[in-house]
Amino acid sequence: MTVLSVPARTLPAGPRFFSSAADEPYRRRPTDLLLALAGALVAVSLALLAPDGSVLGAAVQEAAESAPGSLAWLWSAGFGLLLLWAAVIVGASALRRWRRRLLAHYAVSVTASVVLLAGAGWVSGASTSVLGSPALLWLAAATSVVVTASPHVARPFRWVGRALVWAAAASALLLGAASPWGVLTGLVVGMTAGALTHLAFGSPGGHPTAAGVAAALADLGLDVLEVRDAPAQVPGMALYAARTADDDALVVTVFGRDAWDGQVVTSVWTALWRRGERPHLGRGRHALVEHEALATVLAERAGVPVQPVVAVGRSADGDAVLVTRARGRTLAASDAADVDDHVLRALWRAVVAMHAVGMAHGRIDGDRLVVDPGGGVALADLGEAEITASPAAALIDRARLLVATALVVGPERAVAAAVAVLGPAELAEFLPYLQPPVLAKSARRRLHACDWNLPDLVAAAAATAGVEAPEPMPVQRVTPRSLVIATLLTLFAWAIISWLVGLDLAAIWAELQSADWAVLCVALVVAPTIPLAQAVSTLGASTAALRYGPVALLQYAIQFISLTLPSTAARVGLEVRFFQRFGIGPGAAVSMGVIDSVSGFAVQLGLLLVVLLTDLPGFTTKVLGEEASTSTESSSDPSLVVVFLLIGVVALAVALLVPRSRHYALGRLAAARASVRDQLVAARGSFVVLRHPRKLGEMLGGNLVAQLIEALVLGICLAAFGEEAAFSQLVLINTVVCLFGGLMPVPGNIGVAEAGYTLGLQAIGVPAEVAVSVAIAFRLVTFYLPPIWGAASLRWLQRHAYV
Repeated sequence: MTVLSVPARTLPAGPRFFSSAADEPYRRRPTDLLLALAGALVAVSLALLAPDGSVLGAAVQEAAESAPGSLAWLWSAGFGLLLLWAAVIVGASALRRWRRRLLAHYAVSVTASVVLLAGAGWVSGASTSVLGSPALLWLAAATSVVVTASPHVARPFRWVGRALVWAAAASALLLGAASPWGVLTGLVVGMTAGALTHLAFGSPGGHPTAAGVAAALADLGLDVLEVRDAPAQVPGMALYAARTADDDALVVTVFGRDAWDGQVVTSVWTALWRRGERPHLGRGRHALVEHEALATVLAERAGVPVQPVVAVGRSADGDAVLVTRARGRTLAASDAADVDDHVLRALWRAVVAMHAVGMAHGRIDGDRLVVDPGGGVALADLGEAEITASPAAALIDRARLLVATALVVGPERAVAAAVAVLGPAELAEFLPYLQPPVLAKSARRRLHACDWNLPDLVAAAAATAGVEAPEPMPVQRVTPRSLVIATLLTLFAWAIISWLVGLDLAAIWAELQSADWAVLCVALVVAPTIPLAQAVSTLGASTAALRYGPVALLQYAIQFISLTLPSTAARVGLEVRFFQRFGIGPGAAVSMGVIDSVSGFAVQLGLLLVVLLTDLPGFTTKVLGEEASTSTESSSDPSLVVVFLLIGVVALAVALLVPRSRHYALGRLAAARASVRDQLVAARGSFVVLRHPRKLGEMLGGNLVAQLIEALVLGICLAAFGEEAAFSQLVLINTVVCLFGGLMPVPGNIGVAEAGYTLGLQAIGVPAEVAVSVAIAFRLVTFYLPPIWGAASLRWLQRHAYV
């Protein structure tokens, strides 16, 4: 812990090169792994797809030749400045004794960039010249040094380095030192090497030192005698404890100008994944402190006990600072014996008072509830407070407060205090929100150390309120039996297809062997982005505050469940369970899942009408026996239309013979009719998303992008076999198959989808053997392989109690 004792005077604050203290601890961030993996995938894709003599390369070469020769010095200077800046970074680290360990970081990043660039050159077949130009070695190496140094240097110098990286890339193109594909690969390799170095060694947060905080407080007119790091820290900010000359205890919240956690990529990661932590996306550091100050003042004016605001402003270095007065110690740091029932009820009254004026705290846990020695209480850290909160936000606050108090005093006393203030009816109202996904990370971690679990707390609260504990909807599981049935159904379907189109499995296998496997690998890389678009649609259908990351993993998990359920049923069923984990009732959860699926059908119908009612290329060939096949069979052979219908009938019969599918399609009809009225009443509130343009845009836009990416993947698979088609034709084929498959109660549309894609490809003039092979490849990368990572996603969701 850093402690600084200072006299009551303003410390000098001059420009600095490095962003943080030399002894600030390093830590690894999830974004380092994300950037490293993404960079490696992009580098490999660029190496595989980099064309020789491309139109882009020719255009750049022509532009370089047309540039005035007198400006050649300028392009050379742009490239040289990056090398000079990299040397300045290395030299500055070498001249500072406590920064010399960074020299090892730079050496590792440069070595990694050379290895990665050589690997990319080997993949592209240009290993001897490293993608055609040794200048790329300098570009990649210098970029890796700049990226590695980014968390260590102050914000202005970060932007200088980034600007010089792009200037050097443009200079390399104008000098003709490398092709556009090569320059882009060099940049990606350098950035990837820097991310790998951060992953290996960690990086500092870039927060101000204790001396800098003391200087900032002096600038705000506060004389402090002591500044120290606060025991509990929050990602994206720095918390300090200070003591004034009048012996007042202060809490100082600083959003540093140079804070690495506040950078765009890390902010995006926080906003997409973390529950209960502060996402910075969309608001600057000064807006964050101003929002917290405003929320605190409004709550105090409404009679809510809070930690009063002492000062808010900006330091000389550009850090945003908020100072509040400390009133005691946190509830999490208190003992059960020190927290009596009066304190518990006071905490509940404080939260109820906040909700009474339409506000919600947003981050209630044991670290944001303050208890002073005299029995008073206060709500701290209102940075995530909603000034005009929804009813659901207030219910989530209460669920979190019940868990926070139970973690200290136990379920019985916590529930008793809640019912004493709220009454049984209001206690029962927020019971559905007592779910792990609603809680902050710190609360979930503390729950693991207790001798009771969350279901015990729910049961105690339900018994006190006199209601039944809410039960989540069961999820359809993938069993060994269902996998065997899916495998047999697949083999049977392809045997029928190959027999009816006059192609044996050997011919199909020979066609598959002739495919360009590098292009198929690109299809395999692009295909996993389809669920990422579908996740946007799910966010739009939800009235709950969800994080994008878990919703994206939900879509991958649906790909796994689809092995045993029809695609629409799998999507609705798992989404319903997911929504219930956020306190949404069964009726509303079902309606949200249905709204999500219906929006997908609406997009598919819209695409179908756009292609059919315009002059865009569509179907061009009649698929009737010998007209659409290269087979030597006579015209009396069954057409592929018959194949399509036969596969559908056989798949439907098999699905009805499987007990679980039969029960899903036909069972419990009487019970469903009896509960329709109750479900509609409960679901009424979920249809509010249809009145919000942003929500509608997310649903329609997410499904539209997903459909277009599927068509793109189909086109990549077609190109792997040496064929091509208009994009509108690919969209038409994929849309027709998705529409028909969504109506069939067949697990994964096995057989139906394959026959549909084969039929559609033949309808645009693709030979039968190629159409069958493309359909196999497309289904392989979009259906048969995704369950591998879908199973891992489902396990993650189960482990974190999302389903």
